[in-house]
Amino acid sequence: MRRFSLRALLLVTLPDLSSAATIHHALRKQVQTHNHSTIPPIASASPQRAVPHDIRSQTQESVTVHVTRHAPKLARKVPLGAFGTRSEFDTPFSVSTISADRIEQMQASDINDVMRYEPGVQANSNGSSTASGSSVRVRGLNLDWTNGYKIDGLAIPYWYIDLPLANFDHIQVIKGASAFMYGFGSPGGVLDYQLKAPVETRKLTLEAGYRSDAVFRQMLDVGGSLDNAHRIQTRFVFASEVGNQVNDSFLRNLSLSFTTNVRITNNLHWHFNTFYLNTLQKGMVNTIASANGVGAVRTMSGREAFGAKDSWKTNDMKRFSTGFDWDFSRNWSAHLTYGYTHLDEKFPSNQLTFTGTDGDYMSRAFEMVRVLTYHQVDATTQGHFETGPLHHDVIAGITWLRQMFDADANSGAKNPVEYGNIFRDRPTLTSASNFNPRMYRYIDYQQVAPFWSDTITYHRWSLMAGGRYTNYLENDFSTSGQQTAAHRNNPVTPLVSLSYKITPEINTYFSWVQAMQSGGQAGASNVNYMQVFGPIRSDEYELGVKIQKKAWNGTLAVFRMDTGAAYTNAQNYYVQDGLSRYQGVEAAGSWLVTRNLNINGSIAYLDARYVQATAGYQGHKLEAVAPFQAAFNTEYRLEAIKGLSVNAGFNYVSRSWLDAANTIRLPSYIVGNIGAAYSTKIGNHHVVLRATVENIGNVRYWLSRGNRNLFPGAPRTISLNARFDL
Repeated sequence: MRRFSLRALLLVTLPDLSSAATIHHALRKQVQTHNHSTIPPIASASPQRAVPHDIRSQTQESVTVHVTRHAPKLARKVPLGAFGTRSEFDTPFSVSTISADRIEQMQASDINDVMRYEPGVQANSNGSSTASGSSVRVRGLNLDWTNGYKIDGLAIPYWYIDLPLANFDHIQVIKGASAFMYGFGSPGGVLDYQLKAPVETRKLTLEAGYRSDAVFRQMLDVGGSLDNAHRIQTRFVFASEVGNQVNDSFLRNLSLSFTTNVRITNNLHWHFNTFYLNTLQKGMVNTIASANGVGAVRTMSGREAFGAKDSWKTNDMKRFSTGFDWDFSRNWSAHLTYGYTHLDEKFPSNQLTFTGTDGDYMSRAFEMVRVLTYHQVDATTQGHFETGPLHHDVIAGITWLRQMFDADANSGAKNPVEYGNIFRDRPTLTSASNFNPRMYRYIDYQQVAPFWSDTITYHRWSLMAGGRYTNYLENDFSTSGQQTAAHRNNPVTPLVSLSYKITPEINTYFSWVQAMQSGGQAGASNVNYMQVFGPIRSDEYELGVKIQKKAWNGTLAVFRMDTGAAYTNAQNYYVQDGLSRYQGVEAAGSWLVTRNLNINGSIAYLDARYVQATAGYQGHKLEAVAPFQAAFNTEYRLEAIKGLSVNAGFNYVSRSWLDAANTIRLPSYIVGNIGAAYSTKIGNHHVVLRATVENIGNVRYWLSRGNRNLFPGAPRTISLNARFDL
């Protein structure tokens, strides 16, 4: 009989223990499966899904215990695009993964909430205050709207939308090497949303929640095998969010996802994933900006009604992907995936511009329509082999991506203009009742990109080398349908990284990567609105260390990134000119102080400035980029009341510049959050009750994407949630 230590057995049978606990060493070696039934073992269907393991004795009477391995934070394996699947600990770049459990614990409602404690990630818009959605910047850079956001590793258009969080297993932020891993994109980072994966054991979960002032949320999560042999595994999630928001606006979000994995043979799997989103927002503003010559605008509550009452916005997103995973030999596998995404956004609203520092504004009707259609094919092969004392982990593949962007020739701000003060007047002008879009092909992107990488390991040393060749073609069109420009690039973007493990628990690394990203587009508040610019090349260097100990883990990264400069000049034109440099330090750590107390903290320092730019801008700090951030959060499980836990945290963002001329400051802010959870059983059913208060001090603060845009931060918000597992 195979022997197990009591320590390992306890850890296997108690999956509710913290992931940072002692399981790293106890379960470091994979438990071998001994199968004496006629049911073949279940192969892994997806690299992002924890795999159930069977622990069986070799006696006539076998007992099966199904468990899910809870690896420590840095030890868990995650999908990483052109790097294949590997642990965060072994990845020579900064990677962070936030699980669905963690998202649920924080009662996060959007990506800003999810990323509030991540070092180097700064919220730059607030979807509950404007209909432009929530978004973040990574290491000082806004993410690429066309390529910087993914679902299951495939690009999606993220043009001013919010993705409901209930449909996702985890959200991953990848910094620095993101453009090499996924092709054209912002060198700052990539956000990858991973859909909830199919499950073997049947499950049914119901959730109901409330967010002040009157938004109600519901979720149904059901899944399991459709056959006794567990060859067909499924997962279906439906979520809705309906009600009035704090700024006298209305929100209705409906989303559903369905994922399935079919085991055709033990080595060949077919997968099909689909996601649908439909959003309606009423009474929301499109853009808030500060006019040239206006100083620092007084901070305002997110409860102020900036949107014209009759304005509305709809988002309709359809996405599916399908493909095959084939383990064609002992050490080699191949993957083929096709993805399709279609986003239809309609938005007749208003645009508000502050003309004074105490709330005086001018507002006028504004309309916009975007229709984006993506087709993508990814084909990869990965495996490992030995050459003498050297171990090779190799991945090679090719990506084909076609992106079509249709826009409204009538989009933009409309006359007449109305004036008022936001503290006493609500804007009224909107084009919602006189909305006649005229669509045309705005941009057409296409890229074909073969790539490869080889990680060569010798004892404690690892050398990673790779390259991506991209055949990139971009066609730009005028509202009349005539082509105005064509950008063709054929860059080779290399990657080199050297790692050294001081001990099995301490990994140090140095990496260098080049990347390409699509050029910028002038925003709604610019004179040259919708002008398109050519692609930008960037270089990124990173030196770091990752530590995974028994009860704590930590990361430290020092980085420098050079990329093309883009900013709004004194004449309010968006220009792409010169060189921007981002350099800084990030550190994060997690410590399981006792079995009941866990604390997490992070800090980030960033020096971001224009090192080459036109006169009057060179040497200036980049707008809306905070040079210092800090975050702390803790969770404590009370011994006196079984099942009750409390948590608290805060994030601090230092002041930054609103404009490239560095004349207007955005003030610093610190936002605190508290919460509690109670877990119990009713009969055989698991029940979890949660309550959180976000921005407990009701702090007023500004967020900004740059270009003199402003977004009021979320006010004090209470969230209540009940989860019931049948």
